[in-house]
Amino acid sequence: MGTLWQDVKYGWRMLRRSPGFAVVAVLTLAIGIGANAAIFSVVDTIVLRPLPFVDSGRIVVIFDTNANRKILRGTVSAAEFLDWRDMNHVFKELSAIRPSYVTVTGGGEAEQIWGVYTTGNLFPMLGVKPALGRGFSPEEERPGHEQVVMISYGMWQRRFGGDRGAIGNSILIDYKPYTIIGVLPQNFTLFGTSTPLDIWVPFVFNRAQLNREDHELAVFARLKDNATVPQAQAEMDQINATLMKQYPQANEDHGVHIGQFQQELTRDLRPALALFFGAVVFVLLIACANVANLMLARAATREREIALRSTLGAGRFRILRQLLTESVLLSLIGGTLGILVAYTGIHFMRGMLSTAGIKEVPFSGGISLSGTVLAFTLGLSVLTGILFGLAPSIQISRTELGESLKEGSRGSTGGRRGHFIRSSLIVSEVTLSLLLMVSAGLLIRSFIRLMSEDIGFNPSNLLTMQLWLPDSHYASPPEVASFYQRVLEEVDATPGVKSAGAVNFLPFSRWADFYDFDIAGRAAPAAGEPFTSRYRVIDPQFLRTMDIPIKQGRDFAPSDGPDAAGVALVNEALVRRYWPDESPVGKQIRIHLPAVRSPQQPESRDSWLTIVGVVGDIREWEWGLDKIPSLYLPYLQNPSRLMSIVIRANGNPGQLTSAVRHIVHGVDANQPVTSVHTMDELVAEAVSQRRLTMLLLAVFGGVAMLLAAVGIYGVMAYAVAQRTHEIGIRMALGAEPNDVLRMVVADGMRLAALGLATGLIAAALGMRYLESQLYGVRANDPLTFSCVALVLAGVAAMASYFPARRATKVDPLVALRYE
Repeated sequence: MGTLWQDVKYGWRMLRRSPGFAVVAVLTLAIGIGANAAIFSVVDTIVLRPLPFVDSGRIVVIFDTNANRKILRGTVSAAEFLDWRDMNHVFKELSAIRPSYVTVTGGGEAEQIWGVYTTGNLFPMLGVKPALGRGFSPEEERPGHEQVVMISYGMWQRRFGGDRGAIGNSILIDYKPYTIIGVLPQNFTLFGTSTPLDIWVPFVFNRAQLNREDHELAVFARLKDNATVPQAQAEMDQINATLMKQYPQANEDHGVHIGQFQQELTRDLRPALALFFGAVVFVLLIACANVANLMLARAATREREIALRSTLGAGRFRILRQLLTESVLLSLIGGTLGILVAYTGIHFMRGMLSTAGIKEVPFSGGISLSGTVLAFTLGLSVLTGILFGLAPSIQISRTELGESLKEGSRGSTGGRRGHFIRSSLIVSEVTLSLLLMVSAGLLIRSFIRLMSEDIGFNPSNLLTMQLWLPDSHYASPPEVASFYQRVLEEVDATPGVKSAGAVNFLPFSRWADFYDFDIAGRAAPAAGEPFTSRYRVIDPQFLRTMDIPIKQGRDFAPSDGPDAAGVALVNEALVRRYWPDESPVGKQIRIHLPAVRSPQQPESRDSWLTIVGVVGDIREWEWGLDKIPSLYLPYLQNPSRLMSIVIRANGNPGQLTSAVRHIVHGVDANQPVTSVHTMDELVAEAVSQRRLTMLLLAVFGGVAMLLAAVGIYGVMAYAVAQRTHEIGIRMALGAEPNDVLRMVVADGMRLAALGLATGLIAAALGMRYLESQLYGVRANDPLTFSCVALVLAGVAAMASYFPARRATKVDPLVALRYE
């Protein structure tokens, strides 16, 4: 330890003697290490850190799948859930939830918030204990005993001011009284998102009324201690096969998929996180190459010192250890400053997550410089010090004593071996920089293509807000239709409103549902291949308000009421699928209505509907995929309790919010208005993850290009200094300044060209990993490759030019006395 301490003190003194070198090296390392620490903090929080539940690694999610409809992770029917619970042998517990909008009144202003119907064993299965009061009891899952509620900590503070006397009070949920029995912990969140789940009520199962086609539950389970996910999957496949034989119609084409809860939460984020982490590793490698080149250049001034130490008895290993100690010390200083860079980067990413509209990143609020991140930074700093210090340390420790002790000798680091190492590092920097810049370029081009795509409607000046009418307050379809009709008439007459419409599933809202249907005159489709379509319920002004064109036939009219013949509209994607060579106008279809209607499903007609028009395709949430076949139904014939009001304003749509709220409350004072957004905001949120990926890679690519330019400049400046004597001789023999300029720039460009060639080959082979992130651009897009190569070549030329200009100003007489 004493010898190590001596090495550290000596290394510190040597760094103080070269403050310029130390500052540049520390800043370079701080950028590389800090970027890695910042991205690792995200990976640690979202992917590596266990969920805040007891033994969370054994909690799984069980999905229903449907191969025909390409549903890989769907909801489950209550009947399926009960069968799974009774028949399995691999789970300790099975629990189910059904999120739903609920209207809360009593104890304050009416609110429409997310509530959850849940089996009573969910919280014990997760290991979550109430902060106040108690949880659900088994008896409260029986009909007549379910009028109890647990509320979130946030709702307890918001509506009851944190009063412990709230336990035992009643609130009205969908106009029915519920008794508050417990308050959940302050930090409890099931999915780790910003969407609050404020109301939790017990799920009541009545086996006699269950329908196997009514899929609305999310199912969680805890594995037994000796069970694994593959074992659970195998058993659930057997159970599904048994149920398929018992209920062939309901279970046809259905399967089961089991996933570990945390992996399912982060499944969509993992490719982007892997991309970010790979990018910052490249940035760190470029930083290491830069510092290694600086150390090689600095080594030339230390050869006599190393030679003297060797002459006085220091062995090669002792010298190597000393030099590596200096490298690690330098890296630790860079790592310390890198923590500040990481802290800034974390706040930058948090800001981007919030402003970009990405609200569903699980547990992103916990991203911080945790102990794990600090330990990672420390280990990375030590590894980095060894990485960039090893080659220069080995090189200088091989100093030839006789040559180095000669007066004026440049020593071995100025020889071919040193030149080869420096050149190799520059080639590596250019190669890595090109890979990062090509990745960023492809994503930028992809994003531009994405945003230039015709989404099928005009999102400008559109204001949207959502309403959900509880069936306890609006019992019949005519009451539902009457409410929305009154609201739309008053909104349409409001000053500043150009037009107003309504739709149940707003584009870019993530809400969607499907109907199977029959086509008049056609045989029933083969088993497992039904005629199917996404559907929407709209009012007669919705298409005009959204600027969605009518391609054939007519739009809905106010005359398409409950007493008129049933009608429907179809989009072009549906026409391409089922009527590719004929007009569908005048054709008839009949919807297969579910036996039990979900809360978001309309009161649809069980009769033949005549197609009266074809509308243009619109972009849904699924950017980059084919347009979805869609069916449109008139809301007067198919009243839906869930509707979004869509208002096209003459100016700023946000200025209409309070006026529309006032109209809604004038029709029903207890009806809350939720999800108030402009359509531009919804469109921006739909591409927010792609935008964030593009911006971060663009930042990393820019940093990599800057570091590569600094590296080329440093090497060329060192080469000019080393060749001062040679340049003086050339100029004394008649070489013109332009000749020297071309010679030096050509040397730099040869290294850059080799790096560009290597990078282009690597990019052509390796860009396939980006294919899932691209839209409308090939992974080997020649335009992107060419532009990036030209930009990087230009940067390399500029980085070579300035040292070359210095070389042209060498005085031959001074240069001839250089050694």
